[in-house]
Amino acid sequence: MLKTNRPTSADFLAGGGEMGALTRAHDWSATPLGKYETWPQSLRTAVRILLNTNHPMFIWWGPELIQFYNDAYRQTMGPERHPSALGQRGQECWEEIWPIIGPQIEQVMSGGGATWHENQLVPVTRHGRLEQVYWTYSYSPIDEGDRVGGVLVVCRDVTRDYLAAAELREREAELARVQQIGQIGGLEVDLRSGFRNRRSPEYLLIHGLAPDAANETHEDWVRRIHPEDREATEKKFRDAIAAKDREYTVQYRIIRPSDGETRWISVKSTIERDETGRAVRLVGAHTDVTEQVMAEQALRQSEERHRRLADQLAELNATLAQRVEEKTRERDRIWNVSQDLLVVADSNGVWQTVNPAWTRTLGWSEAELLNRTSEWLEHPDDNGLTQAQVRKLGAGETTVRFESRFRHKDGSYRWLSWTGVSDKDRSYAVARDVTAEKAAAERLRATEEALLQSQKMEAVGQLTGGIAHDFNNLLTGIVGSLDLLQTRLNQGRTDNVGRYINAAMTSANRAAALTHRLLAFARRQPLIPKSVDVNQLVVSLEDLLRRTIGETIDLQIVAANDLWSTLCDPNQLESALLNLAINARDAMPDGGRLAIATSNARVDSVTAETPALSPGDYVCITVTDTGVGMSAEVAARAFDPFFTTKPIGQGTGLGLSMIYGFARQSNGHVTIDSKIGQGTTVRLYLPRHHGDVAASQASAARMAEHAATGETVLVIEDEPVVRGVIVEMLAEQGYRTLEAVDGPSGLKILRSGERIDLLVTDVGLPGMNGRQVADQARESRPDLNILFITGYAESVAMADGFLQPGMEMITKPFDLDHLAQRVRAMISG
Repeated sequence: MLKTNRPTSADFLAGGGEMGALTRAHDWSATPLGKYETWPQSLRTAVRILLNTNHPMFIWWGPELIQFYNDAYRQTMGPERHPSALGQRGQECWEEIWPIIGPQIEQVMSGGGATWHENQLVPVTRHGRLEQVYWTYSYSPIDEGDRVGGVLVVCRDVTRDYLAAAELREREAELARVQQIGQIGGLEVDLRSGFRNRRSPEYLLIHGLAPDAANETHEDWVRRIHPEDREATEKKFRDAIAAKDREYTVQYRIIRPSDGETRWISVKSTIERDETGRAVRLVGAHTDVTEQVMAEQALRQSEERHRRLADQLAELNATLAQRVEEKTRERDRIWNVSQDLLVVADSNGVWQTVNPAWTRTLGWSEAELLNRTSEWLEHPDDNGLTQAQVRKLGAGETTVRFESRFRHKDGSYRWLSWTGVSDKDRSYAVARDVTAEKAAAERLRATEEALLQSQKMEAVGQLTGGIAHDFNNLLTGIVGSLDLLQTRLNQGRTDNVGRYINAAMTSANRAAALTHRLLAFARRQPLIPKSVDVNQLVVSLEDLLRRTIGETIDLQIVAANDLWSTLCDPNQLESALLNLAINARDAMPDGGRLAIATSNARVDSVTAETPALSPGDYVCITVTDTGVGMSAEVAARAFDPFFTTKPIGQGTGLGLSMIYGFARQSNGHVTIDSKIGQGTTVRLYLPRHHGDVAASQASAARMAEHAATGETVLVIEDEPVVRGVIVEMLAEQGYRTLEAVDGPSGLKILRSGERIDLLVTDVGLPGMNGRQVADQARESRPDLNILFITGYAESVAMADGFLQPGMEMITKPFDLDHLAQRVRAMISG
């Protein structure tokens, strides 16, 4: 029996409602405490406090932990324990949770001091089922003399508050994820206290403010507005507050303090008013729409608008339930006013939540969109692109970005630009309607194509005019000379006949050269590519170049060691270098220095300087002069046909264009770099060739050693004048000639028993062309030598395998001496 002090009254059990009556009526003599008249004063005082308070309280007393509780605590108990718990030993009553509370009670009873427990999960069986109950409670010692006599428990069932707080955290986390994806900035203004406001961190980023500017003043905001928008923007804000409006939208420019940039801000807000209509609070979403506005001003070129979204959640109010309601309203406002399409889906892509922007953009109601995937909305030509991206998110990819088309309720389709992220078992996505931007881009593309076509037609007109002008001049020289020649011959006079013939030949040769340059520019000239040692070719031209540029210009040739060989037409390369030397000479009328250097060049990727070169190895020939140079505008047109800066009569404007055509036709490129007063550098790139350098042909002198001894030459040419001239020249050289007007008639002769030592055939024959004739001729005469004649051979230029062993080509127009040399060389072997 515990040591007790004798009481004089039982008034301490007075009151206490139901539990007071039960305590007074309980048979305490059957417990270790004995009759209540014998209880110690500390217990009597604690029981009086317990019975007369409205806060849930509980007492364990003595070594057996005999229990007391009041009416407020009785409300937390089920019929399983009330009223039997009164006077019961603690461990017997709470055996199921004793592992939780037993050590805590022991700490207090053993003198370890009071304990405090917040949001402690203590499961309790009530009304026949085990409930997960969260408690906040304290265990305090009740002193009895120099020891602890019992434990006073002050507690509260906080299950509803705890679950409400958990729900709030989940809603806030979901809202934060949606806001981060959508880049929406939030603002709250208390209109009752002089525009006192709060701004979210995302708002501060959009406006270029420091983190400590979250509570900046209204005047700070006004000063940040662009001077041209400031007055109108503030007036619209104040007018909206003064009026009865509940929606406030505006778009204006700011000068962002962080970097001085001018940014466009779009604002959509809701104004809350009291029962009298007075504005009390404004909650708004700010979006940086600079890219969208700039795109609209430039035919809506931008396909993507960037808006930074944010929201500063309101400070939690007095009770947790009120704060949950307020935060939910704010989340719903931002969700509802967002102009972007927001969606939350499960791991299978089934839509769980959508915001009203979906209905505004596509016309479908929320009920029609939810609890299904997006497959029914997708454009058939997109081949399930959206669902494929959803599967990527489900497979663990954190973020995806793509564009797809969704069907509007009216049957049309809208282009949507998507950003999606995954988080555990859910996917969050933001879509923006970019249909208008797509249409604007298509209109711009069509406009650019029309402009390009117009420029092409202008270039064709310029080229045609230039050709007509130059050929009219040349034909005048030819026709005039022949006319005078005919007049003199009709008069029986032979004086000056040679001069007229020379004048006609000069004009004809100039016409041939012009045609040659036009073919080179058009990349249609017939080339005979060979493996060329560029160093050897450049050095062999040194004497000719020195005579061409004159003594006032210093020529320097720098040949690289171990230079690669290249595959090109050596004659055309010589002509290109000579043209560059002449241009350099004309650019240095007072003398200067001309340098020609060779080097190996490796192109690893396409660059701005050499956009037409594929990656690979090239031989580079650099021609540099110290002449007057060119402006950037002139250099940009240097390769245009008939463009020249030389005086009238001193240039055709085809030299550089011929070089450009030769380089491109040889699978290379040419660049020009020039500055006024500093000179010009031209770089000619030709592809590396891994074969051996071709052996030099026999000289013309050695060719001439062979004399015709009655060999037979078959000539196939559809143009009678050309055929007659060739046949007459060959006959004068001592050759026996056969002639045909087309391929079939020529094959008939070739398949006969006639001796034929050389076939001379035009490539461009009507019907069966010259190469087809050659192929069939070699079926019966495999060793037959063949000389092709061509004036325009699109399929011939640089064609691999066109010229096989024993085949050569000569280009129209040609002089008869040159033709005779080629015939003698091929017949002599």
